[in-house]
Amino acid sequence: MNNNEYEKCLKMVNENLNGNVAIFVDYDNIYHGLRSFALDANSDEYDIFNLLWRLYNRDVVRVFRAYADYDQIKVSLRNIQQKRVQIRHVYGNGLGEMFRKNASDIELSIDAIETCYKDISVNTFVFVTTDSDMIPIMSRMIYKGKKVHLLYIGVNSSQYQDITQYAHVSYDLVNIFDINTERAKPEFWKDSVLEHISNWYSDPKNKGKIYGAKWLNEDMQQKFQMSQKLASSVIQYLEENRFITKELNTEKGIEGYIINS
Repeated sequence: MNNNEYEKCLKMVNENLNGNVAIFVDYDNIYHGLRSFALDANSDEYDIFNLLWRLYNRDVVRVFRAYADYDQIKVSLRNIQQKRVQIRHVYGNGLGEMFRKNASDIELSIDAIETCYKDISVNTFVFVTTDSDMIPIMSRMIYKGKKVHLLYIGVNSSQYQDITQYAHVSYDLVNIFDINTERAKPEFWKDSVLEHISNWYSDPKNKGKIYGAKWLNEDMQQKFQMSQKLASSVIQYLEENRFITKELNTEKGIEGYIINS
């Protein structure tokens, strides 16, 4: 964590804090946002819940909820609950990361509205998201006279709607977590992935096998904490720049990648 950026954010939070606080985390959005940099949301270094507890005093937090399709993301529910965060499981469409869709934004918005009317002591609403679908609820809270705080991942936010315009306080998690944005670029991973492929072929148990694209993509997601999209773009980059090439295992009829000499 970048301590200077954290202190700046804390100062802004304290200057724009009014009454009790309700925190709503679009965790599916943040989880996949971190994986677009090949970062693990479970690690202490990038733990959004620890950060929020540091920014907001426990004595004033009245609601703290995290929304996601937890069947589709690899996190410890026990660890989240131990941090005094209420889990809101939202069923998705069951598709993979690239085509995922759930109703987190709807559930989150409904809960925020209910909180607004049921607990008049809550005057500061904190939203943690990069999704521009959150703009209507953030705008509604401002019209209701509430303070709105936003934590987001800037490089993953919409190019067409500036979500930060709908908050009194907005802070980019890229700066607080001191994320190297080069990690989102395929060329950053060239040497690491080529070494991984080389090691795979050096493993005696893989003798006579060929490293299929789907297998390679899944291994990269697991080994490097990459998103599926980032893993695919790295493979495409390596192939287009002739670092790897496809070869057919005629015996098994399977196509896979080998490193060009």
